[in-house]
Amino acid sequence: MRPKKSKWLDANIQAIDKLTPQTWKFTIEFEDDFEFISGQFITIKLRGIQRSYSIASFSKNKKTLELIIVKVEGGQLTTILFSDVEPGEKIEVKGPVGHFVMPEDLDRDFLFICTGTGLAPFKSFLDEMQITEKFPKRTYLIFGTRTQEDLLFFNEMKALVDEIPNFSYTPVLSRENWDGAKGYVHEHYEKIVKNDNLKNPLFYICGWRNMILDARKNIKALGYDSQDIKLEIFD
Repeated sequence: MRPKKSKWLDANIQAIDKLTPQTWKFTIEFEDDFEFISGQFITIKLRGIQRSYSIASFSKNKKTLELIIVKVEGGQLTTILFSDVEPGEKIEVKGPVGHFVMPEDLDRDFLFICTGTGLAPFKSFLDEMQITEKFPKRTYLIFGTRTQEDLLFFNEMKALVDEIPNFSYTPVLSRENWDGAKGYVHEHYEKIVKNDNLKNPLFYICGWRNMILDARKNIKALGYDSQDIKLEIFD
């Protein structure tokens, strides 16, 4: 993700919530309304260090947004964020940027495929659906991670199955035996494609690079064109 040239805006870290030991949610607050499209990302600057993160929320309150950030071993910015920052810390923000957004025409099926903090833009999409009450024909979220501890927003996603029409949530664990889906995301979206008689589906894929590249290859092998596949790779 590479930000375009734009001016830096003053903001602050309003709240910090520990989702897992290694993944925290940071609520960013602006002085004025901050407009963005669900699926876009911002660049934050703290103590001279810059990093880009997908926006993980959509709210009627335009003065705040949420970021999901995983601690990177040896990472300059996350080392500070996870050890030396408290609510009220001043930061600078540039953006929003990005074309990983939904089309105006939602009269089709959408498959959201993600791993790790790649869930962020899809949470923003789902938040917007709830607020605007504009829904696709069907929406599938396939979220892959290692263990149950890593299932970000698990209860919230489960609740959305009853709140968003025709929404399906499939969490997949690769390193822990449990009652839910096991393995990797690929076999689970392939099963949906083969069995659910999809209507003009659009695939959105976000998260770990290897997963994204494998998913794109697999989806093309299932007969879909590049124009049906949107990617957001986290480096």
